[in-house]
Amino acid sequence: MKLSKSNLVGIAAASLLPFSAMADGDKTSWDGKAAGERYAASGSATSDRALSDDEIRDIIARSGATGENTDVSYLGGSQTAIETTLCCENVDEQIETRTEIEETTEYIDAVTRREITQPVQRTLIQPITQEVLQGSVEDVTEDRIYETNRLATRYERDDVPAVAENYIPQVTTENVEEVTETYYDAITRREIIQPVERTTIVPVQRRIIRPVSESVTIEIRYESSSAPVQRHAIEIPATVENVTEDVTTLTEEQITEKLVPYTSTRNVYQPKTITTVQPIERQILRGTTESITEATRNEEERLPVRVETVDAPQVVENITPRVTERTVLEVEDVYIDNVTRNIIQPVVVTTIQPVVKEVLQGRTEHETRATRYESETLAGKTHTVSIPDTEENYIPQITEDYQEEHSEYYFEAVTHRDIYQPVHRKIIQPVEIRKVNAKTETVTNATRYETVRASLVVLNIGAGCDCN
Repeated sequence: MKLSKSNLVGIAAASLLPFSAMADGDKTSWDGKAAGERYAASGSATSDRALSDDEIRDIIARSGATGENTDVSYLGGSQTAIETTLCCENVDEQIETRTEIEETTEYIDAVTRREITQPVQRTLIQPITQEVLQGSVEDVTEDRIYETNRLATRYERDDVPAVAENYIPQVTTENVEEVTETYYDAITRREIIQPVERTTIVPVQRRIIRPVSESVTIEIRYESSSAPVQRHAIEIPATVENVTEDVTTLTEEQITEKLVPYTSTRNVYQPKTITTVQPIERQILRGTTESITEATRNEEERLPVRVETVDAPQVVENITPRVTERTVLEVEDVYIDNVTRNIIQPVVVTTIQPVVKEVLQGRTEHETRATRYESETLAGKTHTVSIPDTEENYIPQITEDYQEEHSEYYFEAVTHRDIYQPVHRKIIQPVEIRKVNAKTETVTNATRYETVRASLVVLNIGAGCDCN
């Protein structure tokens, strides 16, 4: 059997393997443009002997592929393992023993001195009689006074507005059409030849298992135990007390009010009524309307040419595919490491001896006792006031009344003018009608490249774990 790029796996292999997807759509999506680029396999061809003959025969036999017209490409693979499996693990403990003394100082809190404060509040009461003025207000109203004021006559005349002219055109319209016919070429049928190159890719992954041995020293494990506590005790002395008095003196006044009545204000009111009369004469505008008819005006208007195009029927496309089949076998190597691990476990065992040493920490305590209250009443006092003079206010009360006397008359003026303008307008509309002249064309599209990728074929190479 001769091994080359073209006789390892054939088109028949494509029918034996499951496919994942069609890369470039179907016939309904063809638009006359090249879809994608022609598939170019990466890696090296088997004719370069990247794989040995025995390895190629093993790949073909284990994948079950046969046939002709197939390109084989070797993609190689990284030496780094994609998966690491821990097979065996051996642990060796290295033990070290230590002894530590842990000394603790404990402070004993005790009151050795107490400062006592005795608050004393002494109150002095002073009785006071306070005289308070109680003023009153007296109101007096005098007789009402009447007055009349007559103003000069005021004239109110309507403004005469400018004459409003209403221009009224009377238009007569005549429409005329000038019709011409033309023809244009349009493609109504298209014969499309669609070259298609379809490439089937069969990915093959060789999972190579290799044994690996490693030695690891892990972090130190610390273990500890505690011995019974040793305590050094001390004696606590008696408390010394010192008492201090804090005296506060307050003077409190007890005020009693005595009312003294008197007239503080007298209001004198003077009512007064003033009437104002305003004569008004109103002059009212009465507007009139006049009509004017001007001479007839003739107009002619020629419109832009209106083109009426008969729509061409939709193009009927007939697509004839010309398919060329091509198959590529892509081989890739991946590595799986089976690890045997030797673990060194350092262990440090520590025995702790706690020692507690007591130390006296003396402090002074401050105490404030409840307040003691004392009171004493002083001799009474009287505060007198003097009565002020009565204040008189003169308050005029004026009422103003306003009256108007109205009279009116009318005057005439021209305020509106209607102007009639007869107009005769002739409108000419040129019309061009464009009709279809049907044509047929034949087109060969650019080559369409399609890529079909089959499901991955996995080949396991090597033995499993053995910890014996």
